[in-house]
Amino acid sequence: MAVIQISKIQVRRGQKVPTGSVPQLSSAEFAWAVDTQELYIGNGSVLEGAPAVGNTKILTEHDNILELAAGYQFDSINSNVSTSIVRSISSKLDEYVSVSDFGAIGDSYTDCTAAFETAFTALFRNTNSSYKKVLMVPNGTYLFTSDLSIPSNTIIRGETKDGAILKINDKNISFVTSTGSSIFDASTRPQNIQISNLTILRTSGSVVLTGVGNSSFDNVTVLGDYVLSNTPVSLSNAAAIEWINDTIYGTAVTGIVFNSCSFKSNSINVKCTQTTAYDTTIDFNNCYFFVADTGIYINGVAGQLNNWKIDGSKFEEIAYQAFRSTNGFNTKIIHTEFKKCGGGRNEPDSPTYSIVYFGEKNNNLLVDCISDRQQAMSYSSSFSQQGLSVAENSNKTNLIDRINADIAVTDAFRPVAVFSGLNKFIVVDYHLHLQDYSRYGQLTLSIGDVLDSIDDDLSVAITDSFQYSPLLVANPGGAIMTNFEFAATLRSNEIIDSSFDTVILSYKNPIGSVTGTISFNVTYGV
Repeated sequence: MAVIQISKIQVRRGQKVPTGSVPQLSSAEFAWAVDTQELYIGNGSVLEGAPAVGNTKILTEHDNILELAAGYQFDSINSNVSTSIVRSISSKLDEYVSVSDFGAIGDSYTDCTAAFETAFTALFRNTNSSYKKVLMVPNGTYLFTSDLSIPSNTIIRGETKDGAILKINDKNISFVTSTGSSIFDASTRPQNIQISNLTILRTSGSVVLTGVGNSSFDNVTVLGDYVLSNTPVSLSNAAAIEWINDTIYGTAVTGIVFNSCSFKSNSINVKCTQTTAYDTTIDFNNCYFFVADTGIYINGVAGQLNNWKIDGSKFEEIAYQAFRSTNGFNTKIIHTEFKKCGGGRNEPDSPTYSIVYFGEKNNNLLVDCISDRQQAMSYSSSFSQQGLSVAENSNKTNLIDRINADIAVTDAFRPVAVFSGLNKFIVVDYHLHLQDYSRYGQLTLSIGDVLDSIDDDLSVAITDSFQYSPLLVANPGGAIMTNFEFAATLRSNEIIDSSFDTVILSYKNPIGSVTGTISFNVTYGV
């Protein structure tokens, strides 16, 4: 039969406000609150089987589901967890705060400056400490067309190191007080800032740490557009990370820690300019510096305490110098590797600069480090080759990697290694193998201040303390070992710079047809 008419079905209706409640409905009776657009149905009586007398609210598009949900309890289906409590869904979700909640769009072309600033204001410039949460940055590329100011106590964490990208290009990231002021002193300075697990993409812009104290960068990559060159860049160029310590700014940057950070393709990675002898503490732990003109540059004044430590890090393909300080003392570089540094685009056997340069000689150390320079130069040692140190003006440099070279039969002295004559002492711990015999020894070279114009051998003194096996001179091994001889000469090699004298370490192995190998490591200083 065809349907020819549909009757209008009406339900109870009225305003929920101002009465404050919906009246008790009969079983299965509907009621519509026209002012709040809420729909209810009557439960019915207990005698009918209803669990309780009352009304049940029916969800509509106008309802807040989070408010209606009974709540969230951590691992509620696990009987082994009995101490968790029921919380509202909204309170649980509010623990996770994202820049997306404030309008940031990581599409690489939408300006996100205002969204980030709004998030900083809501979370970290808020006087209510309950809002100071971790600000998450979901994977995406966030463009900044204006400078970004980060206040004290900010905690920013990317979703993944390579996926969450802050694209600043030629803009700067700077730091302000908890109230948003760029004017501060030691008591109001920006501090307690934590930035982690993201990438900062730049061209000429910088992360400007001026005034910041007691803050950290963890698992952060700073990526630029520098291309390796044989022509040094100006050290006045903007650096990836830079700051100024000056009385004008009220306080010096100190207490900064870089953990597992990567600095890639920046002409200058880190630069500190200081006009007053402040004492500062900066740590680089397990960091990677790759493709740069200069790794770390301190432009300071005499007598400043650079209580800096570079530990477990690696510098690779650094054209000019991995570390350079014009002044300051107490810097320690330990357990760090240098690969293809200090030679522009050249290979390690053709260096043009020291890898590390200390402007002051007092208590600046490079200890238990590794460099490919000495090994490469040993393979091509000659009387005309210029020796350049890994570290210049170091109070003590200790390179732990063993250097290997072949020993030929020769009645004349043949070069096996070259060192810089700027160092006043050089200690070579060696292990010599000739046939089946071994000799363990230590060479100590002491370099004079003035090159002798008549006999340059007199300008460097050498001592050789060694033991060999077997101990009997009458034994063939004894003869082989006691006839092997080292010599050191100081030459003014002017291939690059006439001010750099070179120490030539040579050997003489006159016993016929007895070849072998030598391995050694080097310690030197001023």
